Amino acid sequence: MGTISRAIALVDFDYFFAQCEELRHPEYRGLPIAVCMLTGPETGAVASANYVARGFGVKSGMPVSKAKALAPNLVILPVDISYYSQISSAIMQSIRERFKKVEQASIDEAYIDLGEIDYDVAEDIGKEIKNIVKSAANIRCTVGIGPNKLIAKMACDRAKPDGLKVVRPDEVESFLESSRLDQIPYIGTKTAERLASMGIRTVSDARRLSVDDLIRVFGEKKGIMIFNFVRGIDERKVEVKKERKELEKFVSLKGRSPEEALEEAARRLFERLNGMLFQEVGVIVIFEDFTVRTKSRTLKHATASFDELISNARSLLGAILNESEGKKVRRVAVKVSRFTKGEGSLLDFI
Repeated sequence: MGTISRAIALVDFDYFFAQCEELRHPEYRGLPIAVCMLTGPETGAVASANYVARGFGVKSGMPVSKAKALAPNLVILPVDISYYSQISSAIMQSIRERFKKVEQASIDEAYIDLGEIDYDVAEDIGKEIKNIVKSAANIRCTVGIGPNKLIAKMACDRAKPDGLKVVRPDEVESFLESSRLDQIPYIGTKTAERLASMGIRTVSDARRLSVDDLIRVFGEKKGIMIFNFVRGIDERKVEVKKERKELEKFVSLKGRSPEEALEEAARRLFERLNGMLFQEVGVIVIFEDFTVRTKSRTLKHATASFDELISNARSLLGAILNESEGKKVRRVAVKVSRFTKGEGSLLDFI
C-alpha cells in the first residue's frame, strides 16, 4: 500500500474557449484560432488561443492586430460566453455526479477534494477525471493532483496540455525546488522580478527571507502568502458553494428518445428542488457532434409545480429539435433559475 494522505485535484479545460469553437467549427481544426473580445472588425484583445496559435506566439491579452501579424491564416472568432457556459455546465455537472466536494474556480477550472486516498491510485483517479470531461463534452483537459490546492494547481500547469501529473506528499519539496518562482501561483512575473531585484531568484533563496521581510516589501496578505507558498503550505479548503443562481440536470440518452431522457432529467431535477420556487425553465441539448443548443422561458409566476416544469421543458425541447435538421442527440438537460424564497402553495404540488 502506498502513501495514504489528503489529496486535491485541479482539472483545467485546455484553451477552453478556442477548444469549444473547434467543436462547432471542425473545419478550423489544425488552424491557428484566437477567440477575441472584439471592439471592432480588426480591433480588440485575444481571450483564448489554441496551441497552434500559441506556437506562433499568440497569447491571451494580446491585441488582435499583433496576433494577426504573428500568425498567418489566424482564424479570429468573437467570444460567445453563453455557448461556453453551457458546455462548462455540462462538464461540471458530470464531475459533481462522481465527486461530492467540487469547487468551480472558473468557467474552465474546478478543484476536487479527493479526501484521504492511497497515492498509488491517484493517477487512476486523474485518468477517470479526464475521461469524465471527455465523455461529457469531448473536451480535452489537464489534471494535477497534490496534497493541497497550491500543489494541485502547479502540477496541472506543469502537465499542460492534455496531461496528468501527480505530486505525492513526499515529493513536494523536490517539486518546489525544480520550479521557478514565477511558476508559483499568485507570485507571477512582476513579483518574481521584484524578488530578483532583492537577489531572490530561486525558491531556496525565497525561503531565506523571514515573514517580516516579506510583509515589509509586499504587505501582510501577500507577504504571508509568499512565505507559505514557497514552502508548499496551503490550508485552503475546497469550498462547495451552496447557493447557485440556477440548477440543472443532464441525462444521457442511452438508447432512449430525447423526450424520455428529458422526462428523467426533469424528475431528478425536481427532486433536488425540494419545493423551491422557480420562474425560469430552460432546456439544453448536446448533439452527437457536441454542438450545443439551449432555449429558456420565463413563466408568468414563480412555481414549484412539476407539471409546469415538464410541460415547458417539453415545449422548449420540441422547438430545439425542430431547428436541428435531424441531428442525433447525445445528452439533454433541464434547468431552472430565478429562484424565490419561500415554499409553493398546496395548489402548486397538486
